[in-house]
Amino acid sequence: MSLKSPIASNISPKLLGLIFFSLGLCVYGAEDETAVKLYQRGMKLIAEGDVEEALDRFNTVANKYRRSETCASALWEIYRIQEFQSDNEAAFEALNRLTTEQPGHFAKAHLAQFQLTKRLLGAGKNERRTLEVQRRSETTPPEVLVAMLQNVIKNGPQTEEGIQAHYYLALAQEKAGDKKEAISTHEDFAENYPKHELADDASYQVAYIAYKEWNAMRGDSPHQREATATALSWFLARYPESDKAAAARSCLVEVRTAEQRELMSLANFYEQRGDAKAAQVYYQQMALKFPQLMDQEGELKEKILKALADTTQTERVGPIR
Repeated sequence: MSLKSPIASNISPKLLGLIFFSLGLCVYGAEDETAVKLYQRGMKLIAEGDVEEALDRFNTVANKYRRSETCASALWEIYRIQEFQSDNEAAFEALNRLTTEQPGHFAKAHLAQFQLTKRLLGAGKNERRTLEVQRRSETTPPEVLVAMLQNVIKNGPQTEEGIQAHYYLALAQEKAGDKKEAISTHEDFAENYPKHELADDASYQVAYIAYKEWNAMRGDSPHQREATATALSWFLARYPESDKAAAARSCLVEVRTAEQRELMSLANFYEQRGDAKAAQVYYQQMALKFPQLMDQEGELKEKILKALADTTQTERVGPIR
């Protein structure tokens, strides 16, 4: 016994498909109308000052009517509300959905993602887009900022925001305590984008991280001091016109002054112990590394000249047996 309907049997498969497609459009239209009403209700609740209820309506739209234009509008409102409430991770996630699920909103949402992360990192504009001051602390764990910036890069690796995000990723990695990774990211940025306006900043950060490490150790690591001086000198040789050059020179002067002070301290130490040969070695190093000392009159110059003269004499006569 056939279960086919007499009517259905007389309808071609193509026509049947069109009917079901039309029914689908009707259902979608009904859903979209409901979504619009929910969205409008959310906007009305915001006007009435009931932000939490409004957020609930917008979340319903965003979760039940995905990829529709009403969903996109709801996601923008979710982002604004969550940013106002300083729930930065939720604000970022709303932007992430706009970036990945709403092609027509990619550029604007991707830029907003980048700007939000920069601001949380302390590198962006301080002004807010809301009418009221934020009510909770804006402190975001650096590990979260690292993940956010990696997401920005993933969403648009070839966009200007995605490229710049590499630089700020290194800053976030340093804040998270991963200094080796930060240096590597800065070096990669400077190498991959040598003509970018942030290339010199990235190179400077490599040297500045080394400087900060040395500054924290202060005298306990001659090797760290020498590595810092090398990094700063390399930066100045490569980017002499950079706006960071003055800061780099200042850091380098501080490092070299500390080295000169240490050599002088060691020379004095051995002099007081009566070990003239050991003291002579450090005076010779001062003459080699700080030739400007020869232009200054005084006891130090005399000691350096004597050390150099003794060296010349030893070389002339040969080692004493």
